[in-house]
Amino acid sequence: MNSSRTKLTSIFLSQSSWKNAKRTSIQGDASRRQYERLTCSMKGTSILMDAPPEHGEDVKPFVKVCKYFQKIGLSVPKIYESDISNGFLILEDFGENLFSKMLINKPNNELEFYINATDNLIRLYHSTPLKGLDVYNCSDMVNKSLLALDWYLEYGLTASPNVTLKTEFYKLLNASLINIMSTPHIMVHRDFHAENLIWLNHRKGYQRVGILDFQDTMLGHPAYDLASLLNDIRREVNPEIKRKCLEHYLLNTKLNVEDFEHGFSVCSAQRNLRILGVFTRLSVRDNKKGYLTFIPGIWRKLIEDLKHPALGDLNSLIRDFFPEPNNDVIQRIKNSHVS
Repeated sequence: MNSSRTKLTSIFLSQSSWKNAKRTSIQGDASRRQYERLTCSMKGTSILMDAPPEHGEDVKPFVKVCKYFQKIGLSVPKIYESDISNGFLILEDFGENLFSKMLINKPNNELEFYINATDNLIRLYHSTPLKGLDVYNCSDMVNKSLLALDWYLEYGLTASPNVTLKTEFYKLLNASLINIMSTPHIMVHRDFHAENLIWLNHRKGYQRVGILDFQDTMLGHPAYDLASLLNDIRREVNPEIKRKCLEHYLLNTKLNVEDFEHGFSVCSAQRNLRILGVFTRLSVRDNKKGYLTFIPGIWRKLIEDLKHPALGDLNSLIRDFFPEPNNDVIQRIKNSHVS
């Protein structure tokens, strides 16, 4: 944190009701946001979100979606205090019971956790969408997935992908997405996975799932968030639990099974291609080498997604031109750096 940002943080806190709190840094996410836990003997704990506008961060979408999710009954952190223009929020502290951590010690709770998470997505499906949200459309989704060529392919092979390959990739993925987009759009979190979900044991029903990192919510395909949850690259979901959650979602939304499974595969493939590029970029550009440990798992899930019959041509292109992330490829990316 630079000195001017440090000063702004101090001013914000000094003018808040948490000015005497003890500050402790906590692990952030893949963004430029930073987080601290504030501890006060009289008030308990809260979370300080520091989202610097000079790095492209904007807390307004977070605030907007937070209020709406609260309105429809989802468990998101209350906003105690804010400085919108400078990118500071003081939030309710949901604690540290992330799904990913809790299920290491309580694997028998996996079905309960994931069915409740799926119930949140069912509630989103049946809710009237928040006005003013952008659509996560085919063009946006393909452009996000081009990161796989610009970063994973380039630094995995140390050779820039040619224009013909990019054009063919764009055409095939765009066509696959167009084929599923006749389904009515719903609100999609776009990062609904085990490290953005916290178990709140003192609450009841689906509200036991605390939801974080929802500022990128848009309108999109109903399968997108469920694919994010069940094909999570951060933790492997038991196949039987994955099946039960899919059945539970379909039963409660009355969507066509075949069409939904098609959409699920396409959304998951698009997401995994994007993450393949994003995690390579985090390593190469931001020197966050820990993200490379996920890349073999992303690749395995991508190859599984591409087995759907409707994705045959895209499967062939990726198999022909993308390197499997073996030790040499991972090491090549690890040794690369650009500013």
